[in-house]
Amino acid sequence: MAEKKFISPVRPVGMELVMLYPCPHCKRNVPLLAPTEPSMGSCDFCKKQFPLVPVDSTTVQYIKLILHNGQAAIDPEYA
Repeated sequence: MAEKKFISPVRPVGMELVMLYPCPHCKRNVPLLAPTEPSMGSCDFCKKQFPLVPVDSTTVQYIKLILHNGQAAIDPEYA
């Protein structure tokens, strides 16, 4: 039997902002990547589509900048 090799924890290389949108059909909160333009979302439970209100792209860029694209969010124990 092959020896198991230890794999070190992997650091994030980027980040995306996930928003929760309530499905107007089944009321489930659907996690979606923050859309910066009007688009359609699809519920992962009832499978129906619905229009999404976009988020402000400047706010998304600001959050990514403040968190250094995810690097500043790393647990200090692993930094």
